[in-house]
Amino acid sequence: MTPIGEVIAANTTAFSLVMSGRFGDELPVKFGSLVKTETNGLKIFGVVALIEHAPTEPNRKIAPHGKPKDALKREMPQVFELLQTECRALIVGYAHRGALTQSFPPAPPDLHDFAYPTTDDEQEAFFSKPPAFLRMLLNSRDVAPDELIVACLRNHLPRLSRPRLVEIGKELAYLFGDDHRRLESILLRVHE
Repeated sequence: MTPIGEVIAANTTAFSLVMSGRFGDELPVKFGSLVKTETNGLKIFGVVALIEHAPTEPNRKIAPHGKPKDALKREMPQVFELLQTECRALIVGYAHRGALTQSFPPAPPDLHDFAYPTTDDEQEAFFSKPPAFLRMLLNSRDVAPDELIVACLRNHLPRLSRPRLVEIGKELAYLFGDDHRRLESILLRVHE
């Protein structure tokens, strides 16, 4: 399997990676995708919560060139060599010896580990569990959690059976308490 990127920062709640390939290529994942990395016998799963285009040097400022991107690629290809796409994934579970748990792993991914898209079987196993990952996404302070939940459920809708969607809806209703409008907003947008 081809890696989507390399881990450049990690803790027990999230990991960041620089995407593989050249800047401007089609992205191998999107906001809300389930991704994984493997380290020390653990498969660590995360939901992509942020995708950012940035210069390779943090102190370098991007200057506009006033040209369409295609012309810029032809005339000044070196500009794109100085850019990269970074991705941040919130950790939502891990698997050890085949047992998948929706909680934080005992240790974060290692730096320079590769990250990969999840397989159909891994997605099936992840979403067949009770949806404890929803609370983890809701507790995130770095992103708009409602938008992340909508994107995650939309991206994986083909894998979610009707009973599984009902279970997810019940869990969200429990987590939101009396905030019925918030729940309705999420559930309506998942099917748009």
